[in-house]
Amino acid sequence: MTESVLWKRIWRHKLFYLFMLPGIIWFFLFSYVPLFGVQVAFRDFMFSGGFTGSPWAGLKYFQQFFSYYQSFELIRNTIIISLMKLLIGFAMPICLAILLNEVRNIKFKKTVQTLSYLPYFVSWIVVVTLMQRLLTPSGGPINELLGVFGVEPIQFLNNTTWFYQIVVGSDIWKNIGWNSIIYMAAIAGIDQQLYEAAKIDGAGRTRQMWHVTLPGIRNIAVILFILSAGSLMSAGYEQLLLLNGPATAAIGSVLDVHVISSGIGEGRLSYAAAVGLFQSVIALILIVTVNRIARKVSDVSLF
Repeated sequence: MTESVLWKRIWRHKLFYLFMLPGIIWFFLFSYVPLFGVQVAFRDFMFSGGFTGSPWAGLKYFQQFFSYYQSFELIRNTIIISLMKLLIGFAMPICLAILLNEVRNIKFKKTVQTLSYLPYFVSWIVVVTLMQRLLTPSGGPINELLGVFGVEPIQFLNNTTWFYQIVVGSDIWKNIGWNSIIYMAAIAGIDQQLYEAAKIDGAGRTRQMWHVTLPGIRNIAVILFILSAGSLMSAGYEQLLLLNGPATAAIGSVLDVHVISSGIGEGRLSYAAAVGLFQSVIALILIVTVNRIARKVSDVSLF
């Protein structure tokens, strides 16, 4: 399509493009204008000078981060927690969507769907408070139940033995229902004739699931996995800030919390911007790399 033909087509459908204008303006204002502030990572930021009046500092704050005695520990913890969330948490919504698709009782299906969505709307402070009440060794219902079977009270929270299980488990519980919506929509779009053809060929429910449902949502799953790969350097600020404590600091301190504590808690805005920019660059590299691998392996890619 030549450029002149393209502009003629846009002009012919100008009314429809006009509807897109508010979204484009919003996207520009909130996604591109803030990029102007990235330069703070390369300046000795001063409130009196602002973004453009502060003196340049080069790579000073990047060097400070990599020479920080806990930088390797922060990067390692972030990658470990994010990787566990990605590998385990990514598969769970697919399983839930496939299982719900097999439920034939509509009322039961709707009830399970609604209950699985609700935790997404609950803030992390409520989730962590709930977990503290449930898991406390001093009269908590979980430990009370274990006590019935003769198990000694367990200190689940602020315990390095249970820290990763608590972090990944609570993240899955909170997001599994919401993340399964896209897969439910993809399953609803599968041609029902494919299921009928599979039944005629003698395929049971399991084989239909394997040969019809899973291939039907494969493209969506690959796209979402590529997008999720970009979060490998972001383990989750709110959850780790609330769940991590002095006893678990060695395995629970992550980059997200370090950025917030440095920028807001200590007022080191340039340093925090440098660490945040480092996370963003690594996320971009990961998305491009995983996108290329996905394109070669499955012919599905974002770009």
